[in-house]
Amino acid sequence: MPIWVIAILVFLAVLFFLALCLAWKKFHRKGFSDEQSVYIKAHWIRIIDAFSSHPGQSVLDADKLLDYALKCYGYEGSLGEKLKKAGGRFSDLNGVWSAHKLRNTLAHELVNVNNGHGKQALVGFKKALNDLGANL
Repeated sequence: MPIWVIAILVFLAVLFFLALCLAWKKFHRKGFSDEQSVYIKAHWIRIIDAFSSHPGQSVLDADKLLDYALKCYGYEGSLGEKLKKAGGRFSDLNGVWSAHKLRNTLAHELVNVNNGHGKQALVGFKKALNDLGANL
């Protein structure tokens, strides 16, 4: 067998091994560290407690918390970019996007949120955080 055929086979074997390692790392993450889990749960409690007096701020804070959780998993970019990359992890991707869009409306158009829309957004954020393993 010619040496160039052996070299190509070795190269392909190494490439296949690296691809398997990357896939395993991406899809077999165990979850949040203990510190991250405590941080997420504590902030979620604050978000829920503040909702009755500041529903808009609660939606903004929940969006930030989801951004933090995705960052813990190694996703980079804006939250929109992270949601696109991590979309398969969520049981209700449309709900997460809807909640994030409400956050964008609140942040950029400086409008008030009614309690119904705010609660619906928080349900979407909570489901997304639980899909990532937050156990809220």
